[in-house]
Amino acid sequence: MYNPCARISLVTDQKTKTEVESARAIRPIGKEPFLLTDDFPFGIAHFYYTSYYQMQPHKHAELEIIYSVSGKGYLFAGDEILPLKPGDVAITNSEEVHRVMPDPKQPGSLIVIMFKAKMLEFLPNIEELCTIFYNENLKRRIRLNTKEREEIDAILESLLNEFEKENKFFEDLICARLTEMLILLHRLFMTQKNDVIEEEEGVGQRVKEAMEFIDNNLHMPITVAGVANQVHLSASHLSSLFKQKTGMTIYNYIISKRLILARKLLVETDKPVEIIAEECGYSDVSSFIRCFRERVGTTPGQYRRGSR
Repeated sequence: MYNPCARISLVTDQKTKTEVESARAIRPIGKEPFLLTDDFPFGIAHFYYTSYYQMQPHKHAELEIIYSVSGKGYLFAGDEILPLKPGDVAITNSEEVHRVMPDPKQPGSLIVIMFKAKMLEFLPNIEELCTIFYNENLKRRIRLNTKEREEIDAILESLLNEFEKENKFFEDLICARLTEMLILLHRLFMTQKNDVIEEEEGVGQRVKEAMEFIDNNLHMPITVAGVANQVHLSASHLSSLFKQKTGMTIYNYIISKRLILARKLLVETDKPVEIIAEECGYSDVSSFIRCFRERVGTTPGQYRRGSR
């Protein structure tokens, strides 16, 4: 799993059983980017990810801005799956479970900003500026033109420099540059077109149908063959298409969606773990607990206690 506070993150290649690099922090140099403090809740990092990069679905208290520098990938946010290519900006809020996955054939790099709005509470319009992060009628991603990208590139370079070097009044300048970025993004997101992601760059119609079937039947036993039958494809064809379009296997998608549902139920309800396991498609509670611990890093009970 990628650790955003580590300079280099390693994972085990399941075929060779050797450690391989999954991600590398390029900047900032000499400091941890996302150990945010209450006094100044801001962090920024530019990192490169390989085809081994894996991020578990998660959410956090900070707002997040993701800028695609190179390569291709996908943002899974809520029920959306949005392709990311160079020059794209995506946003997530503090209530949204999300993850970013690279295209295995074209990994690249991202610049990520995490912050809390309270650092800009002196601005009279800060609440309105941050509405783009929560507006359900807006896409979570915009595609910049050349001029817009040049503006964002300049702001990000300034933010990275100030955050990295910590020169006198660096916090004031970061607030100013972040405000500039939020104003620009607010204008861009609020005027975005209701465009449909093109077939060749997004998730194909059959894959969308497969995802919808899985999402609507998480409480039921689901097999690859069963999903393929629903979308009128062979299991092998759908599996290949699904991996090509999303960067993950059908099995991992099912597990990810079940665990997203499980975490939601653990936090928002008082249902026993046994009932939650059943509602998430697990006939055996011990299998649910084992899978939850392996993927999330804690038991369902510990997760519930830690989230309240």
